[in-house]
Amino acid sequence: MVRAADGIDLFMRVWLPTCVPRSMVVICHGLGDHSGRYDHVGCFLAGRGHMTFAYDHRGQGKSGGVRGHIERFSDYYRDLNTVLAAIKWRQPQAPVFVVGHSMGGLIALGFAQRHPEALTGLVASSPCLALRMQVPPAKRILGRVAARVSPRLALDAGIAAEHLSHDPVVVATYKADPVREPKVTAGFFVEFSQAMEDVTGGAGVLTVPVLIMAAGDDRLCDTSTTVRFHQQVASADKTLMVWDGMYHEIFNEPDKGKVLEVMEQWMSERISG
Repeated sequence: MVRAADGIDLFMRVWLPTCVPRSMVVICHGLGDHSGRYDHVGCFLAGRGHMTFAYDHRGQGKSGGVRGHIERFSDYYRDLNTVLAAIKWRQPQAPVFVVGHSMGGLIALGFAQRHPEALTGLVASSPCLALRMQVPPAKRILGRVAARVSPRLALDAGIAAEHLSHDPVVVATYKADPVREPKVTAGFFVEFSQAMEDVTGGAGVLTVPVLIMAAGDDRLCDTSTTVRFHQQVASADKTLMVWDGMYHEIFNEPDKGKVLEVMEQWMSERISG
């Protein structure tokens, strides 16, 4: 566990390499997700010499906090900063990468816009910069009204498991997962919506090396927005990969091995200089 600045306990996992770590990697999971779903990613990176960590966001997974709720989206940035500070003592001179998927990609990008000095580089997997899945207008209105009068009112997040991966085992496991949190609050919805606008609008201040990997057939997050965002990123070291035909969870697609290889090679190149 890592304790956040406001006292909330954040559950964290670690995958240790068998050699002196080449880098430190922190994985930020997505909405309705948790760190346990990234065991294969952590094992892969540790096997390549990267000390890898993954934590559950507040209100999700095994971390503390009101389920599916956030008071301010900036709390996620502070939590990531706390996690990075907690792991740095292990290898103070090691390069540091953040891998953020979906909402975790949004968090990683927003954090890097604010704290570029903290990272060697970041990988954004299907970053949620705009929604592609349709939120019914009535639900949007209800969410905004409820955010004022009852911000902790819980609503179903509306994530269709069949749109996450082409692998039926991944879909079935996701549906049966007792750890993931399927609901979000009205207050979360408003903060999340504003964060997508803020991070997308801040592409011009993103200066850290960044690998953005988008799903070519993403049914949840809008890939075209991600492509435009990449075009506007200020970093001199930026790479965009669009994985044709893949659904949202590119780390869980049948060809995930190719995705992991590309990500690790990109990290290795930034380590070696």
